[in-house]
Amino acid sequence: MEQWTIVIVLLTIAIILLFASFFVKDNDRKFVDEMSEYTLQLTEEIHELKRRLIAVEEELGKEIPVSEDSQNTKKVHNLTKQHIITLYTSGRTFDEIAEQLSVPITTVQLVVDNYIEQSIV
Repeated sequence: MEQWTIVIVLLTIAIILLFASFFVKDNDRKFVDEMSEYTLQLTEEIHELKRRLIAVEEELGKEIPVSEDSQNTKKVHNLTKQHIITLYTSGRTFDEIAEQLSVPITTVQLVVDNYIEQSIV
C-alpha cells in the first residue's frame, strides 16, 4: 500500500509540472520574438551600412585621378630600370646597385635577368 501512495503522489506531481510547463513556454516565446526582432533590426542596419559603403567607394573612385599617378610611376620605374642596367654594365655588383638606388636586391636581380634575356633574343 505504501508503494501505491508514492506512485500516486509522483503521478500527481508529474501532472502539475506538465500543466506548469504550458505556462512557462509563453516566456520563451516572448524571448524568441524579441531575438527575432533584434536580429531583423541588425540585418537592416548591416544592409544600410553596406549600401553607404558602396556609395562612398563610388565617390572616391570618381575623384582619384589614376592616370597621372600611374604615368609618373611608370616613368620613375623605367628610369630606375635604366639606372640599374647602366650600373650593371659598368661593372657594379648587385649589392652595390641595391644600396646605391635603395631598392631590394631581388629587384636588381630581376631587372638584370630581364635585360640579359632581351639582349640574348
